[in-house]
Amino acid sequence: MRSNIDHDVFINQGKSIALAIQVDNWLKAKGKSEPTQIPFGHSGLSHKPKSTEYKTGQQSMRESMAHSVSTKRPVLASLNKPLTKEQQRHKHNFEAKTAALAAGESTFEGKCSKHGETDYRVYASGKHYCIQCRGIITKRHQEKTA
Repeated sequence: MRSNIDHDVFINQGKSIALAIQVDNWLKAKGKSEPTQIPFGHSGLSHKPKSTEYKTGQQSMRESMAHSVSTKRPVLASLNKPLTKEQQRHKHNFEAKTAALAAGESTFEGKCSKHGETDYRVYASGKHYCIQCRGIITKRHQEKTA
């Protein structure tokens, strides 16, 4: 039976170690040392300081354009815009839904765009819908299939 490991691997491993020792002895005799190895997946360019880093024309142009735009552009003040009615409705429904889920309930009082304040059904997945709207949709679907 043959295995996946060839016996030559062990012989070559020994030769590799012997060669590494010979290289170290030769470098010591010349008064030099082996250079530090760059980690796998890195390049020499990625470890240079920023001041000596080589940049292509595109990189330097991109940096200079970004700098000029950022210095000339006015700083925008953070504006607190009031919520629209639709956003307020969604916020109210979201807060009521999370409270109902935390309490373990399956319904909550929400605001529907058609029916105003009405009951909503909520599921553990976080989905919710107006019970009256859902009834209308179900009724239309049943009429359509009948």
